[in-house]
Amino acid sequence: MTQKVVTVFGATGNQGGSVVTAILEHPKLASKYKIRAITRDPSKPNAQALASKGAELAKADLNDVQSVKKAIAGSYGVFAVTNYWETMSKSTEFQQGKNIVDACKEEGVQHLVWSGLPNVTKMTHGKLSKVEHFDSKAEVAEYAEKVKGDMLTTYFMPAYFMSNLPGQVRPGPDGVPTLSMSWHPTHTHLPMIDIRTDTGKFVAGILEAGSAANGVHVQGVSQWVVPRQIINDLSEVTGREIRYHQTPADVESAAKLDKIGEELLQNMILIRDYSYFGQGSEKKQAESDKFFLEGEKKTTWKEFAQAAGL
Repeated sequence: MTQKVVTVFGATGNQGGSVVTAILEHPKLASKYKIRAITRDPSKPNAQALASKGAELAKADLNDVQSVKKAIAGSYGVFAVTNYWETMSKSTEFQQGKNIVDACKEEGVQHLVWSGLPNVTKMTHGKLSKVEHFDSKAEVAEYAEKVKGDMLTTYFMPAYFMSNLPGQVRPGPDGVPTLSMSWHPTHTHLPMIDIRTDTGKFVAGILEAGSAANGVHVQGVSQWVVPRQIINDLSEVTGREIRYHQTPADVESAAKLDKIGEELLQNMILIRDYSYFGQGSEKKQAESDKFFLEGEKKTTWKEFAQAAGL
């Protein structure tokens, strides 16, 4: 059987690396798909480690559509992820995503999986309009839906990274470790993902689903939690008292911060008031979970904390 080429952008990063691992370490998938790992520098150790596992290495410049076309030529599927924080430019990230979509169309890619996020400005009717790293990715998805033709496209939307949380726990005034966020301790529904472990299992499941995943926005969530559960699980794992403190946050106070500060605080308000993906989205998770790779199990926050040695 001829292997189908799946090209993975950001192959040495969190999301791309997870996709590479999920396919190469799954005997059935590894025999079905050949991984082409896109990396900036194929000579680096982390890229060479992928090659040693059986991945083909390639380079691409996301700002150059011809470079992207060359990198994905002959691919059945493409997993694409961009990094807003590299340039902090909404227009640059959109152009990079557009280049990927256009290249996939021109090269006859059959299934594009785009790592996107919701359009916060539209979702909140303009109330939260500064969360650029969500909106730029959403606009790429909107563009892809308009031009994709018969190319299958799926929009994987990763939740809040579990790996972001440990660094948020800091000593309070009395020295007790405290998580201070703007979320309500029991009413805020926070979607979390073990980005290194579970991303690839979602994406591999999406590729396996084929046309059933066409046009679908998949909520990439390992577990939905409330802040109180985050603290309780962390206290149990560490054997230490950990407190939660809800801090005030509103659009007006966010506007007094610098560009990054305003964006991040609006992001926290998004989680508090709109459940990240939209109000009530925690109740719709089963619709996305059916694309999680069959036979695999999602990581809980408690399991992540234990594995991380927190």
